[in-house]
Amino acid sequence: MAKQIGLMQLEGALGNVVFYHTKDGNFARQKPAGRKTISERVTENLSEFARAAQAGKLIRRSFASIINDIDAPALTKRLSSELGMILKTDSVSPRGLRNFVEADMELLEGFELNDNKALSTALKVPYTTTIDRETGNMKVVVPALNPSKLIESSEAATHYKFTLAGAAINFGNRDHITATLESGMLVIANEVNPQLELEVQVPVIGDNTLILALGLSFYQHTNGKDYAVGAKQSNALAFVAVSDNVA
Repeated sequence: MAKQIGLMQLEGALGNVVFYHTKDGNFARQKPAGRKTISERVTENLSEFARAAQAGKLIRRSFASIINDIDAPALTKRLSSELGMILKTDSVSPRGLRNFVEADMELLEGFELNDNKALSTALKVPYTTTIDRETGNMKVVVPALNPSKLIESSEAATHYKFTLAGAAINFGNRDHITATLESGMLVIANEVNPQLELEVQVPVIGDNTLILALGLSFYQHTNGKDYAVGAKQSNALAFVAVSDNVA
């Protein structure tokens, strides 16, 4: 709110500025947005918020089996927030109608799903990822490593395993196809484990977005059985590669 100073005192509207008089003097303020404009903005925001929430639910459903291995009570909120920002990268559709077919879904790459443990922290070696959109082949290669030095595990863990999950997601019809593969149990010891290659394949149809997730979980081997340790808080899971069909 601005106060008028000077000999000329104005009242009424001039452009987007409203001049008015009170017992305390003459003032000026910006004309408020009309109710129709505010209502339109609210409707647009609610529509895109709902669209982001629906997309988050579809992604979580696509990776439900591997998400069960981690501690993620805040995942729904975090993923919806991330998708809300990604939705804004749709530069084709009008506001309120922006969608994930036109958005840059590859920005989801690197998203950590565990609220408490990042894969980048648990796995201290660089790994490579590839997605072939023509064949639907999705692959991760973890180099040879010494797990006692290059994997941050639960203190009680004696073994670890990797899980690879690849999903082809159609955000238009809210459909998905998921393929998973486990590495098998690997010993946590002060010795080098060989290079590991994990590979899954999903069908590629039209505008499907391909998302590849890599999980790392820990176990304790006792009397011939493997028991999960760390209440899932030490397990890590991230989207390590994403491919969409947007140029």
